Amino acid sequence: MQIQLHKTKIIDYPSGSALEFYNDTLYVVGDDVHYILCLDTGWNEINRITLFDYEAKRIPKPDKPDLECATIIQDTLYVVGSGSKSPQRDVAFIIPLAEQKVKRISTAAFYALFRDRNLIAEMNIEGFTDCKDKLLFFNRANNTQPNQLIISDHKIIQKQFPNSFKVMPVQMPNLKGIPLGISGACYVATDDILLLTASAENTDNAYDDGAIVGSVLAIVRNAYQQLNQKIIDVQEVYLLDDIDARFLHQKIESICLTQNNQTTYTCVLVADNDDGKSVLFEISIPRTFSSL
Repeated sequence: MQIQLHKTKIIDYPSGSALEFYNDTLYVVGDDVHYILCLDTGWNEINRITLFDYEAKRIPKPDKPDLECATIIQDTLYVVGSGSKSPQRDVAFIIPLAEQKVKRISTAAFYALFRDRNLIAEMNIEGFTDCKDKLLFFNRANNTQPNQLIISDHKIIQKQFPNSFKVMPVQMPNLKGIPLGISGACYVATDDILLLTASAENTDNAYDDGAIVGSVLAIVRNAYQQLNQKIIDVQEVYLLDDIDARFLHQKIESICLTQNNQTTYTCVLVADNDDGKSVLFEISIPRTFSSL
């Protein structure tokens, strides 16, 4: 059985960049939008979570918080800015979902650990997930820098500096000569695997957009064990264009797991094509894979 695309929908919500699913609700985060869109299982709007006040639909690029990734730990949603421009993008939001009270915090001190020590040439955090007792932050590659993984711990959730951290490269292939930059991450604890999305975008930096060559789904097995290695080598990569033509020219930004049964994972992906709308895709992934 192969990876299959089951449905897709264009939604009137700009710049979809992060997804999470909890209690039958899909949370869609836009990188230049002042609220989180909440959808039911049929992808109908049921709620909005306001992060901050802003009158226009989209925040101009120089000022946007660039909210690129999210994860849910227990019943709290964490939304994180990319850090690709300081201080505008050195930001995170903490949202207990039962109360939906929004708390905004600065990530400047944490990001400075990596900027000031030149551990990462250019900050651009686009994937974020918990992995057992660890927090994983994926810094996206471009034409001049590789994908890198920052491994931290849960202390930063309490606004404390972590006991330790590690930076390691993530080895991803190129697509038509363009590096595949990691754009989203989801950890499946039951099987200790990471599901990653990545796009080949022809750009030399973390700020400017470029032409999209294509997007992929990547699988990292024995993920927690691999955190002790010197490099994460992503060996299972699936070109989404080959799965279904509706993925052509789509800039896939994130992935989340919605169902996990004995034979398949059901996941939702989101694409942002910089046109003021976002596209959702539902796929099924067999629990045993054969790389394309």
